[in-house]
Parts: sequence; C-alpha cells; structure tokens
Amino acid sequence: MTVRPPSRTSVPDTVGSLSVSARLLTAGSGRGGAAGDLHGVLDTPFGTRLLMGDVMGKGAEGARTAGAVLDVWRQLAVREASLEALAVRLHTVVAHSAEPDRFVTAALLTVGPDGAADLVCCGHPPPLLIRDGGAVPAAVPAPAPPLGLLDLAHGWCAAQPVPARAWDRMLLHTDGASEARDADGDFYPLAERAAELADRPLAVFTAALAADLLHHAGGSLQDDASLLAVEAAPALLRA
Repeated sequence: MTVRPPSRTSVPDTVGSLSVSARLLTAGSGRGGAAGDLHGVLDTPFGTRLLMGDVMGKGAEGARTAGAVLDVWRQLAVREASLEALAVRLHTVVAHSAEPDRFVTAALLTVGPDGAADLVCCGHPPPLLIRDGGAVPAAVPAPAPPLGLLDLAHGWCAAQPVPARAWDRMLLHTDGASEARDADGDFYPLAERAAELADRPLAVFTAALAADLLHHAGGSLQDDASLLAVEAAPALLRA
C-alpha cells in the first residue's frame, strides 16, 4: 500500500516567542477534503496564543463551524486578556450558532516569553509536554465540557498553569491522532512515538510523526488528525 505524505498547514515558522510546525491529515487518504479540525497560533499582547479544536460533525458543515470558530478566536485572542473569558466567548459563538446541537472540543493556551503557560481544556485532549526523552499529557485537574456545552459547568472554565520547566517542546493534537487504530484495533502510541522522534528538528518531527501515524492506520484514517508542535524560538531559548 502506498502511504501519501501528510500535508503541512499554513502557519508561520515563528510566531511570537515560539517556533511552530503543524500537520493535518484528513479522514480517508490523509490528505485533502473538508476537515472539522482547527488550529491557530497568534502573537498577542498577552503572549503567544494557541488553539487546537475538533468540531463534532464532519464534511462541509463541520468545516464551516471550524472556520467560524477560528475566525472569532483570531479576533478575540488579541483583545481578551483572560484565557477563561476567551473560551467562554467562543462557547457562546458555538451555543448560539445555527446548529445548536453542535459542540467543539478545544485546548487553548497562552504562552509567555519565558515558556510559562496557561491552559484551558474544553473536552479536548491536553497537550503533550516533551522533555528529557519523555512525553506526558499536561495535567488538567479541572477539565471543562466542550465549547457549546459549557453551561453544564455553569458557563465557566478554569485555566491551569503549565510551568516552563515542564516542557522543551509541546504537541497539541486532536483525538484523531491519539485514537487512530491499526489493523489489530490498537491505538496509535502518540506519546511514545512523540518522545522517540523528539530529537529531530521541529518541522522534521511533525512530518515524521504524521507519516508514522498514517502508516500505523494502514494509510487510511477514520477521523481527521491534527498535530501542532511548538518550542521556544532559537533567539529565546530558555536556560
């Protein structure tokens, strides 16, 4: 079976204090078509802001919802100081959309120049923190429901700190990556493989991880899978 190379998404190589590399693999062949995954990276007055999300629903409708959420996030991320308030405002957009039964899982971060970050997880897998040959999910003691369902948590969510010392490289992803199965039904070992490939330059790392994921799935994914890797930009490397 021929496995096609993963597609690289259009994000700059450096945003704010971070070097960035992203890959998107869509269900089926792994390339092309409408996707319900969304991600963004923005330099803002509050730090470098990251978004990784996954819309419930696929096809054109899911892609439209993903585009609408990403557009609003871009507008609000540069104006809203509070990460929690930013998430709540995105929740309102989803909850008041033309499709009220739709929801969006999302991980939102604000990363300062020193690498210290705040994280809000709304029904979404937490980022993997990669350091010293290992990769572990960021701790989320108070996860929130997905955007569109925050009213189940009284319409609010809480940010969790991610210390600078906890990571050298961070990998945001959708569950299409962590839940991809092989022919035997085994999940893709995302954390293990991310740790094994972490010595490679950032863009090479995401390309290798995406190709390995697609190979694990036999060249055809059952769900969209997105990868967004960041690390301190070379001029701002932490001691």
